[in-house]
Amino acid sequence: MDFTEDLLKLFKSDSEGLFNPPKKSLAPTADDRLAESFKEIISFVDQNDRMPEIESGDISEAKLAKRLESIRGNADKIASLKELDSLGLLEMPKAPKSLDELFAKDEFGLFNSAAVDVLKIKNVPINKAKPVSVERRVPAPDFESFRKGFVERQNGLASVKYKLIRFRNIEQLKVGNYYISLGQMVYVADMGEKKLVHGTRKARLRCIFENGTESAMYDRSLANDLYEDGYVVVSSDYLETAQLLTDEDVVKGHVYILKSKSLDPKITSIKDLYKIGYSTTTTVERIKNAEGDPTYLMAPVEIVANFILTGEYNPQKVEHFIHRIFNDAALDLNIIDSVGREYHPKEWYSVPLPIIEQAVNLLQSGEITKYFYDNNEQRMREIK
Repeated sequence: MDFTEDLLKLFKSDSEGLFNPPKKSLAPTADDRLAESFKEIISFVDQNDRMPEIESGDISEAKLAKRLESIRGNADKIASLKELDSLGLLEMPKAPKSLDELFAKDEFGLFNSAAVDVLKIKNVPINKAKPVSVERRVPAPDFESFRKGFVERQNGLASVKYKLIRFRNIEQLKVGNYYISLGQMVYVADMGEKKLVHGTRKARLRCIFENGTESAMYDRSLANDLYEDGYVVVSSDYLETAQLLTDEDVVKGHVYILKSKSLDPKITSIKDLYKIGYSTTTTVERIKNAEGDPTYLMAPVEIVANFILTGEYNPQKVEHFIHRIFNDAALDLNIIDSVGREYHPKEWYSVPLPIIEQAVNLLQSGEITKYFYDNNEQRMREIK
């Protein structure tokens, strides 16, 4: 039978365009891709209050810094991205045309009394630990009033009057405290009120550095520096287990990070292997007899960190968020216990320690729900 007429009537009656071929989506152009890549850089600066560093240990950050460098070196790219540059990232200062002009524009007196000696280079120390916020520092006009405090802490560390403890929590940032940030001592002289900045509560600090400079960096920017390899300067009798607690605080539990002392090659070959758990009892009590417990890989464990939680915490929710965040990095291994039974231990993850500490800080601040752990890049990323 010939259905030609029927089909024609059907097509003509298609008022909704059901038989029209779907429009093909246009592939993103080179300009589209460039714009998206630049937006990633803007997002990084917004969230971290600083420029990405090429020498960063974070591969993703280093890539962003390299990308920005490439854009800045291309006049066509700068022109096409001008409307997107809300932070002025592509506005490059004009180079001075002469030394006279350089000295004339010396806003901070860096070349005062330098004369021609500024051109002589000798005995220049190489400091590989470059603070990420160094570009925001300026000379502290009243540094002499802070010098005595730095000298006292340095001498105290040498005489064991003071000691260093690892920086693990943004709540450790207090006015009047001294810290070691990337090899340099810093004093928090003042802290402003916390304000909502791009969806995150931040406070401006007045940070005085022992080299005579100061910075009005955000508390989270200093914390990010300290997470890398930072310390808090405390008195020698300071008890780290009691840090941050006041008489009003009620301890609800402990988030602990453990490292296995197992000599089993299957265990020792796993990089950055830590057990992360939550306990309503003390961590020391929790790990008793670890060497006979498959939960602890049938071996003694070392307490790497212990975070005291105060406030309205639900134990089940705490564990849920920790395990959800690091689920992709969970240990997949079976252990044989003392009676020959096979056991699949939980709460063990292959994650770098600074990332775990960052996750716990996010948990304490309530921001953990906004983040996920990128196992491929080994970093915390905000959920978009």
